[in-house]
Formats: sequence, structure tokens, C-alpha cells
Amino acid sequence: MNKAKGDQKQLKTGGNVVPLGRGIGDLCSIVTFASASGIPVDEVVEWIDNGTLPSVTMADFRMVDVGKLRADLLNGKETFSEGDYSHE
Repeated sequence: MNKAKGDQKQLKTGGNVVPLGRGIGDLCSIVTFASASGIPVDEVVEWIDNGTLPSVTMADFRMVDVGKLRADLLNGKETFSEGDYSHE
């Protein structure tokens, strides 16, 4: 178990799941994000394609913008819907 910074709650993780606030940086590959969150890669790709998750493109490589996701969660965002994040 890991202690969350700030509220000192105990976080439980199963298997190879890593809490996003601790295990990965501001940008990560789709595969890394999927592995860290326990979500199938195909589902993460779909969420990025439809704007449910924030992402950036670097050198023709799409990455999950975990920094943006983390900031939104810390600011109270509780739901993520299709189209929340634009890929302009």
C-alpha cells in the first residue's frame, strides 16, 4: 500500500496497477497508461480518439497527457465524457 500525498489515505493497488499520481510523469504512451491504470489498450485508444482523455502528439506519436488529467482531477473533475478534450 502507498500513502497518497496530501490526504494521507491508503491506496490499494492490485497486480501491476500503479496510482497515476505516483507512477508516471506528465506524458506517457498509451500502452504505459493502459498498464498503469488497468484499462485495456483498445479502450484507452478509443477514449483518446473521441476526446474523453487528454492527449498530445509528439513527432507523430500520440501520448496521454497525464499532467492535464491529474490537474483536472485535483481541481475536482469527477466525470470524463466524449469530447471533453479537443485534439487541436
